[in-house]
Amino acid sequence: MQTSCLRTDASADRPARSWRRRILHAGGIVALAGAAIGLAACGGSSSSNGGSGGGASSGGGSSASGAKGVGAGATPKCGKLTVWTDPTRDPAVKDYAKTHPCVHLDVNVFGYAAGEFQTKIGLFNREGSGWPDIAWDPATTDAGWLDSARYHYAAPLNGIVPESTLKQWAHNSLSVCTFGGKVYCLRNDIAANVIWYNAPLMKKFGYQVPTTWAQYEALGKKVAAQHPGYVIGTIGDGYAEDVYFWGAGCPSNELVGTNKVKIDTTDPHCVQAANMLDPLVKDGSVSTLAVSSADFAKKYGDNNHMLMEIGPTWYGLFEFKPSFKAPNGTWGVAMPPTWPNFKDTGDVGGGIWSVSSHASPATQRLAASMAEWVDTNPMYQATAPTYPANVNAAKVWLKTVNASHFYANNPASVFSKSAGIIWPGSSELLFSTDNVWADTVVPGLVKGKSPSSLLGAWGTALKNQATAFGYQVTH
Repeated sequence: MQTSCLRTDASADRPARSWRRRILHAGGIVALAGAAIGLAACGGSSSSNGGSGGGASSGGGSSASGAKGVGAGATPKCGKLTVWTDPTRDPAVKDYAKTHPCVHLDVNVFGYAAGEFQTKIGLFNREGSGWPDIAWDPATTDAGWLDSARYHYAAPLNGIVPESTLKQWAHNSLSVCTFGGKVYCLRNDIAANVIWYNAPLMKKFGYQVPTTWAQYEALGKKVAAQHPGYVIGTIGDGYAEDVYFWGAGCPSNELVGTNKVKIDTTDPHCVQAANMLDPLVKDGSVSTLAVSSADFAKKYGDNNHMLMEIGPTWYGLFEFKPSFKAPNGTWGVAMPPTWPNFKDTGDVGGGIWSVSSHASPATQRLAASMAEWVDTNPMYQATAPTYPANVNAAKVWLKTVNASHFYANNPASVFSKSAGIIWPGSSELLFSTDNVWADTVVPGLVKGKSPSSLLGAWGTALKNQATAFGYQVTH
């Protein structure tokens, strides 16, 4: 295996949407320009065209397509694959290389700055070569453009990956990869929202973990009155859309047809979430600071003033443990709250593997088999940093979680159940809806406006972005 470029980036080990959203919000345009400049420096060194594989003019993947004994539709046992991955997934790629010595991997390991993958694919399309045969992407948000007419990178996996295999992924977890009934990527991990609660504090104050959003609202009001300065959540970053509004079935980004998206922030599901949040934001029991910010950590984490937080399954080990000074056994996990008319939850994160549409059919089959292996193999998934999207891999991963001393309770049952109730209406689009929330709603919240008063501005911003990216917007 050859690693042609390694970019050291401390944020690369964070779950996808956590670090990626921060970078996007901080300055995606600069990153896009930087990606183009850095292209030559980070290309693969074993190919004359900069590490491309599978391209029509590059000849990438030719060893796979020329493998002897490969019949129509059969997956080659030997061949060559050009692989893009990040430092966190690189151990899984190395495991694959060890167990598949007949497959030569030309590996490019880098940190995936904001928009970099998209920029490189655009450049390769103009050049007519350079595409990797198989690519890791740390953000499910990119699934929206992978198969688009403008980029046309990802190959449909239906028929390449057996339907029986695709059914082994958690319920709705492949919905972000599915467009027009075709699956264009394999999801490696998922991040369903759960309730994180401070077990010692909840016991000390005599509070019960809520099971409904009505109970959540009542708890916030009680906390504000009895223990001012403590919080049960935050609405100050892009996660708020995923947590509170996707967790209510709010159609802020729901694909309802080819290039057609439903955006209606006046929908009753959106209004009920906003109305629930209004008094909690006003009384301070729900913060307007970003949970990943230094200010939030200083104000609530360092002095143990976090009673609860609703967020993804990776929050505990990747946000709370490194950012807040809480000892093991502090944070318990419970199922997310529900509404009487909506029982699903949102999710915040997850990465995907995609296969190049420019590769030969045999190379595509070999690349797809590698993606399947990495997503399901217990050698890596047993100790992977985030919850595997594949159901069987998740069972192995949960055994490791069970042995952890970090949690106040055994989170396995909660994690597995929440993974099965992710709302499929939260579609991935060609633009980041989280950034729209961060740029449009959060500034208004900071100025003292209520969530419900900002629904109109949020909806308008979403519709403007969708129209700019060529979507037909419907209500």
